[in-house]
Amino acid sequence: QLLYISIISSGINAEYGEVEREEEELYQECNQYEHRLAEVRAQQSCLDNELKYAHAELEKLKKTNIFNTVFHIWHDGHFGTINNFRLGRLPTFNVEWDEVNAAWGQTALLLYSLANATDFVFQRFKIVPFGSQSYIEGETKLPLYTNGGLRLFWDAKFDQGMVSFLDCLKQFLDSIEKKGAFNFPYKIDKSKIGDQKGFYSIKLHFNSEEQWTKALKFMLINLKWALTVVAHSRSDK
Repeated sequence: QLLYISIISSGINAEYGEVEREEEELYQECNQYEHRLAEVRAQQSCLDNELKYAHAELEKLKKTNIFNTVFHIWHDGHFGTINNFRLGRLPTFNVEWDEVNAAWGQTALLLYSLANATDFVFQRFKIVPFGSQSYIEGETKLPLYTNGGLRLFWDAKFDQGMVSFLDCLKQFLDSIEKKGAFNFPYKIDKSKIGDQKGFYSIKLHFNSEEQWTKALKFMLINLKWALTVVAHSRSDK
């Protein structure tokens, strides 16, 4: 009988030991699952935070005035500037024509971009932004660039290009003014731009560099206002 009890006890102990091992294994598996679950939750929290950050950045971008970011219009003394390129020349400041051409290229790209952003189509002309060799396409190609020199005085196409650009700008500004009670600081009258104090020609022929540069500065100021109006209207959508 003692032998029988001993055998039974050994069997029970063996089964108990097996149960303990299984329990330990189950405990280890549970720990592993809990550890993995904690890792997954941490990853999920990280992804949630990244998603929130991405949404916040997207909202910031929606409110960003992209035109002001890409096209910085300011002034440098008597000169209007766009992206730090001076537009104009003075007897006392011999701005290189390469810089003037670059400024015209940026100016053409800005008006072209504003028109595209508002689905505006110019009448009679098409602005072709092409860096320092941008031009206006009409009945003929009218350059918004020049190499200066003697050619400038007998070739009127540069003047015609600038006048055509001013025509395009007037069309665009008029379309904005018709939509609401908004008036731009300078009025455009054919080849001239100005206010009650006086109008200045955008042509170089039969004009002084001072007056030409002032006309270009007024033109850039109007463009800056147009840029702000368009950016504001897009942020409201």
